[in-house]
Amino acid sequence: MPSTSSLTGAHLIAETLKHHGISTVFGIIGIPVIEVGQACIDIGIRFVAFRNEQSAAYAACAYGYLTGKPGVLLVVGGPGVVHAMAGIFHAQTNAWPLLVLAGSSESFQQGMGAFQELDQVAYVRPHAKFSARPPTLAQVPYTIEKALRTAFYGKPGATYVDLPADYILGTVDRAEVVQTPRIQPPPRSVAGSDEVNKAVDLLLSAKRPLLIVGKGAQYAQAEDELQSFLRALPIPFLPTPMGKGLLPDTHPLCISAARSAALARADVVLVVGARLNWILHYGHQPKWSQGVKFIRIEIEHEAVDDNVKAAVGLVGDARAVVGQINAELRRRGCHNLGQVVKGKDSHNSDIKLSNAEHTAWYQTLLSKCHDNAQKVIQKSMIFPQIPSLKPHDPPKPLQYHQAFALIKRYIPEDHIFIGEGANTLDIARSMFDVFQPRSRLDPGTQATMGVGMGLTIAAGVLAQQEVESGQRKSRRKVVAIVGDSAFGFSAMEVETAVRNRLGMLIIVMNNGGVYKGLSAAEYAKVPMTSLPPTALLPEVRYEQLATLCGGNGVLARTPDELISGVKSGLERQDAGGVTIVNLLMEPGGHKKLEFGWLASTKKEKSKL
Repeated sequence: MPSTSSLTGAHLIAETLKHHGISTVFGIIGIPVIEVGQACIDIGIRFVAFRNEQSAAYAACAYGYLTGKPGVLLVVGGPGVVHAMAGIFHAQTNAWPLLVLAGSSESFQQGMGAFQELDQVAYVRPHAKFSARPPTLAQVPYTIEKALRTAFYGKPGATYVDLPADYILGTVDRAEVVQTPRIQPPPRSVAGSDEVNKAVDLLLSAKRPLLIVGKGAQYAQAEDELQSFLRALPIPFLPTPMGKGLLPDTHPLCISAARSAALARADVVLVVGARLNWILHYGHQPKWSQGVKFIRIEIEHEAVDDNVKAAVGLVGDARAVVGQINAELRRRGCHNLGQVVKGKDSHNSDIKLSNAEHTAWYQTLLSKCHDNAQKVIQKSMIFPQIPSLKPHDPPKPLQYHQAFALIKRYIPEDHIFIGEGANTLDIARSMFDVFQPRSRLDPGTQATMGVGMGLTIAAGVLAQQEVESGQRKSRRKVVAIVGDSAFGFSAMEVETAVRNRLGMLIIVMNNGGVYKGLSAAEYAKVPMTSLPPTALLPEVRYEQLATLCGGNGVLARTPDELISGVKSGLERQDAGGVTIVNLLMEPGGHKKLEFGWLASTKKEKSKL
């Protein structure tokens, strides 16, 4: 250990992180960052060690999103940074705050073919907001402070700090260290008053208004302001996949089940913290109506007119700007314009919005919600298939809607939901309601497969810390529903979860394939040279991975086995138990592959 007047680079790095309020670091140690990981532990920073840098990076950026502060990742240089690049890319494209710290070869060995040598600063720079190496060991705190601040000031994203081995292992006199003040919460920028007035004018003149909320509004913690907005001007709303829960899915104005009808007919749309990208069909026809006008709240000027020119562009923090709109509505005497009762009964005549046109528009969407909900109920029914069975026939494998209808009965409202996969994610999105803000995680803007265990571990760490800090009296349940193909990307992180006593329930929807698989009988008949590219091994025993690591594994084929596994997995979470329920389900090998997001708009020039 160094004397009190000096300290090692490793301890300087750890002290800098703690000075700025960092309490948790994710990563994988090795030469030369093992000393940094230990130094963090020595001063009370929790280090969550992973099995793969990709999952660690996904966990760190998800933790940043959930907490509103930069998640921190520590990895080795060279291949460690290459693996971590997946999370850097994920953080940057989803606008989640992430600081990556990586070791590198000695600064004086640059270009000599040193151990795991890579020009990491240049490698990361095109994909991050900031990438730098401190000029000297004494300036490490300055560079880390700038990287942390940059990660969550303005539009959040990824930053990188390069830490040569000679910095980490070297010593520096405390008097020489460049000290920095503790980083304060980011300032919330506001929109211009003229633009706010134009936005309110347009909203009040709309015949078929619509509100869309996305993960940018989630990150901005705009839930209270949006609730106030809907009380002042009740209009139907849609969450994007990552916007779910910002306003409860059970809110009477939520018309998610009528998404297509809402997009096709809305004339004025207030978009809060969501991009008009592939998820929202770029704002183009035929998914959107001709002449639709968008009011767009964006954190950066450059994005306001992406794909479709905004009728009104409001540049600023989503929470602050919605607050401005609310203030203008109050100034004009607009408050409690409608009467919205709890529930989604499309025949309830007591539901009234601000005027007759808005009410008729809302009733039309509610009717569509009701029709679509009935279709889901039909798909979710299990018993109609039973009469077709002969007395000694085994039960038919469950399908997605049927399984999800059973699972959702037992998941409490106070939970964190993680979804990953193709069919799994698409169907679960519409079947599982989310009740609280920032309580749902999925593959995000890039539909990244492999994020599942990283996101689930981040949620598990947060749920654990909420109880330890006294923020909550009981641990929130963490429930991950993943496809078997998606689970395979990061399955070994189950050991990470068990080792860290992170209570979680992982339900693997095992259809034996990517999108679709083969039954065991079909698989046995296919030559190995002719296996479909979508096929995985049928009936793989994923639940045994949990058992091997000291967790709880459940194999489920029937409704009763699925229910038993779900209930057991939820009960074990309070003690930090990890459960995998491996549901062997209908392979769907003969189904046609379709992806609804593609071919969703006409081939046309950008409407700029």
